[in-house]
Amino acid sequence: MKILIANPHFNLYGGAERQIAELANYLTSKNHIVLIATTTACPEFKENLKEARLWEAGNEQALYKFLNTYSPKFQVYNPHNHPCELYLYYPYKVPTVWQCNEPPGYVLEGNPVNPNERAYVERTCSKVMVITDFDKARFRSLYGFDPVVNYPGIRYDYFAEDVKVRNTLNMKDNFVITQAGYFTWTKQQDKTVEIFAEVKKEIKNAKLVLVGYNAWAKQYPYVAKVHKKIEELGLEDDVFVNDYLSGDENLRNIYKQTSIFLNPCLSQGAYATSFEAICAGVPTIVSNDFVASSLISDNKLGFVSSQTTGEYINKIMYIYENQNKVKDDTLANRGWIKENLTWKKFGEKYEKILEEVINK
Repeated sequence: MKILIANPHFNLYGGAERQIAELANYLTSKNHIVLIATTTACPEFKENLKEARLWEAGNEQALYKFLNTYSPKFQVYNPHNHPCELYLYYPYKVPTVWQCNEPPGYVLEGNPVNPNERAYVERTCSKVMVITDFDKARFRSLYGFDPVVNYPGIRYDYFAEDVKVRNTLNMKDNFVITQAGYFTWTKQQDKTVEIFAEVKKEIKNAKLVLVGYNAWAKQYPYVAKVHKKIEELGLEDDVFVNDYLSGDENLRNIYKQTSIFLNPCLSQGAYATSFEAICAGVPTIVSNDFVASSLISDNKLGFVSSQTTGEYINKIMYIYENQNKVKDDTLANRGWIKENLTWKKFGEKYEKILEEVINK
């Protein structure tokens, strides 16, 4: 197959960006021709890309021109990201498989899908891929038809590896709660700070680690809000804020120093980090809004909480008071990830769908 993948930009190497790199690497390993078109790509994305070609157009206008000019040379088009960007990038000339990791921001804020957008997606997409059953149900309610669920892989062996821990946090004698992810309102770092403030009253040696892209970009209102919350609650000495950590080794090392991984996110993103933490053996709490919360609960991988602060605190205290048992349960059950969330399975299912669309 000749496959054209498009994504607006690769400013950082997060879960969605890794998903594209791993997909491209799998497809090229099966002797398919893959070209990835974008405006710009960060060094980490380029480093993790193997045989696939990368075209950096520089700006959106140039990308639009490139896609419309060269898409007829490919058998299938695979855009990643929101439908609002499909208006710009859809070339109208080849079958399309759209990877919808999440709805556009305005929908996440509670607004209905634009009717023209809904009709556009239904008319132009041969298939739509989503990453969880939660996303499937949400997509159906928004766009009126069923997408295909394909779980992204998690590098179990890497994060589960028993490596020597570098004491980078200098919190060896502390009970460490960690959240990792892009600093944005949908990740709810401000809620994590509020939860931690209450936990700190009960667990005197508790520390909070917030790791994420834009963590110190206080020019953004939400980031400034998180830092203000830390100051208002007098937690400056107990909350460690670290901007995006380049390299998986650094993030793995953070997991290995963590007592609890907390993910109180709304229904947007944050897929990879929770599973990575579990692979590393870290007891994990996710919100019931987390798109993969059913995988966590059904397979006894961790704890699922409602969005009430009290329930988060109760679950944290339970883990604190039963640390050995919860740790053993996490280690015993994490093998489900190794067997079921692999990039090989993700690539195989994607390859099958792409072939179906071409041969339809």
